[in-house]
Parts: sequence; C-alpha cells; structure tokens
Amino acid sequence: MSSPGPNPYAPPQAAVPHAPSRLTGAGECPQCRSADVYRPSFTWWGGLLGPKLFNHTICRGCGLGFNWKTGKSNATAIGIYFGVGLAIAAVFVIIRASM
Repeated sequence: MSSPGPNPYAPPQAAVPHAPSRLTGAGECPQCRSADVYRPSFTWWGGLLGPKLFNHTICRGCGLGFNWKTGKSNATAIGIYFGVGLAIAAVFVIIRASM
C-alpha cells in the first residue's frame, strides 16, 4: 500500500527565515549569498553622490561592494568616476594657478 500524499488542507509550512537584509530589495551578496547587506551613505571614493549614483551596496559577510540592481562589481564605474573627479579637480587647479 502506498503512503498518502501531502494533506491539501494542512496549513502551509513556515519558511525558514534568513538573516534580515538591512536593504529592502537588495536580495543577497552575489559572492557569499549573505542577506546582510547595506547601502553606505558616504564613501571615500564617491562622497555622498557616488554610492547613490551606482546603487552601491556592501556585504557585511564578506565585504564585497557591488551594484544591488545588477549584482555586478562597481569597480569599473568607481574607477571612471574617481578618474573624472580627479581630472576636473586638476583643471580647476590649473585654471586657478594661471590667474
């Protein structure tokens, strides 16, 4: 005799809760799969604007910084952003020195 299947009238089983994410909609870290991620409001490379511009998120589990919309690294975007910022600062210094 075969065993009966699952009871269709039984209440659904509660899902095993994961560590709460401190960032709604961020999901999890693409490297370590931790849900403990946060969006910094200020970084050394981007000040107040950079992290918001690139949807930068940091995992508290492994320290990876990534774009929470794509799950990919922000390294290239950060490099370009930082380089453009330095170039603009250099232009202002050169203009100021020539006055």
